[in-house]
Amino acid sequence: MKKYIGIAIFIATLSLVSTCPAQERTSGTNSRGKPGFWASINNFFLPHPEQREILLEKQTLYFMVTVEKGENGWHHLVFNPNRGSQGIWNPQSPDELISNYCKYTTLFLQCIDQYPRRVLFVGLGAGIIPRFIRKHFPATTIDIIEIDGEIPGIAEQYFAFKKDDKTNITIGDGRDFINRNKLQYDIIFIDAYNAENIPFQLTTEEFYRKIRAALTPGGLMTANIANLGKPRFIASELKTIQSIFPNLAVFVCPEQTNYILFAPVNRKFDSTATMSKCADLENTSNPELDFKAMFNTRLKEEELKAMTSEAIILKDDFAPVETMK
Repeated sequence: MKKYIGIAIFIATLSLVSTCPAQERTSGTNSRGKPGFWASINNFFLPHPEQREILLEKQTLYFMVTVEKGENGWHHLVFNPNRGSQGIWNPQSPDELISNYCKYTTLFLQCIDQYPRRVLFVGLGAGIIPRFIRKHFPATTIDIIEIDGEIPGIAEQYFAFKKDDKTNITIGDGRDFINRNKLQYDIIFIDAYNAENIPFQLTTEEFYRKIRAALTPGGLMTANIANLGKPRFIASELKTIQSIFPNLAVFVCPEQTNYILFAPVNRKFDSTATMSKCADLENTSNPELDFKAMFNTRLKEEELKAMTSEAIILKDDFAPVETMK
């Protein structure tokens, strides 16, 4: 009898999982941006997040990396334990931007006034945004600092990333690189994660002072802050960056999966001019990107202030990134 009761409970649980709302099943987060209960149950019983073919599974010096092929043919770069895809690429449409955070990152096009001569990427991942930069700015010099020496080869083999004579890749820690850096950049992109969080040395006030010093007077820093269910950390990171870049603008991806930050060195965002630029871009080279819709997700000043009011500023001698929930 106990055996049959156990089977009945198991079947009932599976029934609940199969009938839960589709948005919760696929998004993995609830309306507050924290891991959803049904998503957690779903991950326990079912393949996550879909039945995927494993193209590569490799333990590198820093990560357990898998490259997974979805039922739709898309390639996913995953750093385990699985916290979502680090990059998504469609072989049938190689220049398409699929991830929301990649689409939102293209808002930098509205934030620059001139052709970028030199840009820096702290973290390569699947190389999706460096490919975007090369497509739209073929004469730009691209410097990439990536801690894991295996990642560039994986990005090239499975995500069509290509290193050319204007692309420089340095294998090492982003903080060590920026500490030694003597160059000036028009744009610095920061998108560096392990499977759990941003390495603490890339989150502090001291780090962002170095970043600001590495930007040209009209330069811009942009960063991707993934929502890993740690609102205290996100608030502290935003407050830390705003202490160095007072004109910080924060955009929120759908379902609060990512916060995309834009931090200009010496100017504020002009909403009217930016919206006009959005319209021009949508009608020319980027019709697939809804710039105006993305721009409208920017956090208002009062929202950002309320979000960070009780947060601490992260410093080299106190940045408890791993324990902040």
